[in-house]
Amino acid sequence: MRTEDLPSHVLKGGEEERARLAVVARVLAEPTRLLLDRSEPLDGCTAIDAGCGGGDITFELAKRVGRAGQVFGLDLDEDKIVLARAEAKRRGIPNVEFCRADVTHHWPVRGVSVVSVRFVLTHLVDPGKALKQAYEALRPGGMIVVQDIDCDGEFCDPPSAAFRRKGELFIEAVRKRGGDPFIGRRLVALLEAAGFSDVHSSMVQPYGGEGDVKRVPLLTFAAIRDALIQLGLTSIQEIGGITAELEAFLDRPNTTVGLPRIFHAWGRKQ
Repeated sequence: MRTEDLPSHVLKGGEEERARLAVVARVLAEPTRLLLDRSEPLDGCTAIDAGCGGGDITFELAKRVGRAGQVFGLDLDEDKIVLARAEAKRRGIPNVEFCRADVTHHWPVRGVSVVSVRFVLTHLVDPGKALKQAYEALRPGGMIVVQDIDCDGEFCDPPSAAFRRKGELFIEAVRKRGGDPFIGRRLVALLEAAGFSDVHSSMVQPYGGEGDVKRVPLLTFAAIRDALIQLGLTSIQEIGGITAELEAFLDRPNTTVGLPRIFHAWGRKQ
């Protein structure tokens, strides 16, 4: 099953999505490192990257657990799993294993020290199911770290009708598929409901006028194009117009963008 076939996912899979995720990973590299630093030293430990996509977090965790440790990347999208395995082979990373798995059902690994869940819960009809699986997979004292979006704060300067419309369509598509585009603000409550203790949160917002941060809006819009058509939310003609206007806007050197706010939350299994 590919991402396009998943009932609650609006972003298409495959190599194009792998490339988009790599750009997002570069934008979020520093705050992600700081978030993972909240866990104790992981040398020799086992970790899970749930909803691993192309493996960006998986590979970061692999550095931290070292050759004596092991990281399992779980994803339901076969295309992403194949690409992640190929990337691990290309980089010569031996301590990762990618498994096709539904993160809302039984996970194939137990007794791990850390679980990472990034940009997954927003797309799930029942995110609590995935968090319950994370809780079951962790050893006592193990830590979960979650990153997810809140689309309420996205902005650009100067104002752009195409940028605004792109955001509206993303929100509509996620909601139409049963997800929550504002789930970031709910992460603490969701973790506590799943049984985690010592739960904390923080927030970052990528912002800038050049480089990768300005590439993300157009890449994300391209990634939801098929879902928008399937859901009947727009037309090919409107998509073409938004794409052209957005591309021209982002190419201008005097424009800046603030991506959706990224909430971080972390907690432990007692």
